[in-house]
Amino acid sequence: MPYMKNDNGTSETDGEKSSGEIMDNDFIPLNDLVYAPLYALAQSNHRLRAQIVHAIKSMGTSRQNGQEEIIHLNNINIAYDQLRADGDDGYSVDNLQVQVPILSIVPVTNLNVEKAEIDFSTEIKAVGNEETGNISINARICAPAQRESDFLPRVSYKLKVASVPATEGILRLTDALSSSQVAKKIDTRPLAVNGDIGSDEQKSILIETKKLKAKIARFKQLHKKISDMIEEQERLHQISKDAFEEDTYEFDKDKYLMAQSNIINRIMEYQEQIMNMEIKYGLEKDYE
Repeated sequence: MPYMKNDNGTSETDGEKSSGEIMDNDFIPLNDLVYAPLYALAQSNHRLRAQIVHAIKSMGTSRQNGQEEIIHLNNINIAYDQLRADGDDGYSVDNLQVQVPILSIVPVTNLNVEKAEIDFSTEIKAVGNEETGNISINARICAPAQRESDFLPRVSYKLKVASVPATEGILRLTDALSSSQVAKKIDTRPLAVNGDIGSDEQKSILIETKKLKAKIARFKQLHKKISDMIEEQERLHQISKDAFEEDTYEFDKDKYLMAQSNIINRIMEYQEQIMNMEIKYGLEKDYE
């Protein structure tokens, strides 16, 4: 084994010199050594929590509202077909589209250091302070079993990393996003009697009849509103006449009766158009 000369003329091996340097340079206060892995675990959990926030922000677009940052979540558009009964008119196939926030369908993994087992061995030495007279305990990590050919310390970490359940805030947010979805109708096609999807002509007839039926429903509502208003005005007119016979407001009832007459004429016209289209679809096309 090679020898080297010290400054005082004595000899020592290379291994002894290296060991001496480690002894002088690698010892730290024992408190710092024990605290270091605990601090590392705390920092790990902190970074994992920050990663969750970053994951949520990555699913949207950041916008500023004054001094506040608002994340507008990105959506994914999903379209699907839905069979719907049209009462006495048979069945129709509705093509529906719904916008789903990505956050409500993509799981956000909530990693956390659930349990950690840290095993290490230390070498300890007492260091005195000549000025204050205090003695501090310093230590360094060393291998549990030292080999002659290996002078480097060894340490083993046992970490158990698990996925913990999502927080209550995430669950409530995803529930709110999932329950607020509204499907938008993109297209509707009728079904023929043989079960096939209707033709473009049948589709146009279906759309036109639906528009006319919607107008008839609105006109019926308007007719009823006018009837209710006339009835209420006549009641108020009688009350006012009983109290102030000479100063009673007279409303133009004939104007509203004329409006109701025009509404009825419009309803009859639309109903006739609907029946003509249905007769054509039934007799000429044989519902095919």
